[in-house]
Amino acid sequence: MYRHIIFTIVASLIFVSCNKAQKTADDQWSNVYKNASKNQDFVTAIVALNHLILTDTQNVKEYYDTLAFYYLKKTRNFYAGELMVDKGLALSSNNPQLLEYKSIFLSSKGKLEESRSMLLKAYEISKLNKHRYMYATTFATEGKIEEYTKIVNQILYDKNLKPEIIDVVIDENNSQMIDIKAKIYLDKFQIAIESAKTPQQQQYAVSFLDSSLKISPDYQEALYFKKKIYEK
Repeated sequence: MYRHIIFTIVASLIFVSCNKAQKTADDQWSNVYKNASKNQDFVTAIVALNHLILTDTQNVKEYYDTLAFYYLKKTRNFYAGELMVDKGLALSSNNPQLLEYKSIFLSSKGKLEESRSMLLKAYEISKLNKHRYMYATTFATEGKIEEYTKIVNQILYDKNLKPEIIDVVIDENNSQMIDIKAKIYLDKFQIAIESAKTPQQQQYAVSFLDSSLKISPDYQEALYFKKKIYEK
């Protein structure tokens, strides 16, 4: 009997000791992650998060979200990014950011209806117009410009719309934060300029470009198009 009690006490002490050791390891990897993220060392941050995701079960949902962001936005590892998105959604099916990422993968595979479903769900949860805008772009992808225009106009001309900053791609390695309205106006410029045949139609198209730069004067892509127009 006494041996059993002693064994139980020893086993409990070992268990407590293991838990403390695990907590210490988690704290160490957590510090590695925080420092790497602060220094924009995304490769090291990813390594640290992959360690934490195996042991720190309390924060695992957050880790999948962050890992998906780092893989997709910072290292362009789309295979790993999609894997993290799927694993994250399996744990948290109402995460709007992961729903957004999943919609992009579905759209790239031509599964536009599924992509729209994901984006509508993301918008219902987040109430962010970027999800409504992305939903509209799926129609533009199919050449349904009228449907696209109807949706984005609802965003542009909403009197109660608050400024919303989104991340847009500049090139393979860079992105820029701009107002969503600036992005929509630039889209409108690109659509209008492609079909412009007369000087009046070209001027109409350029008015959208001017509107884009009025909202976000340092919008790099809009400035590029403005320069090209002046060169002509």
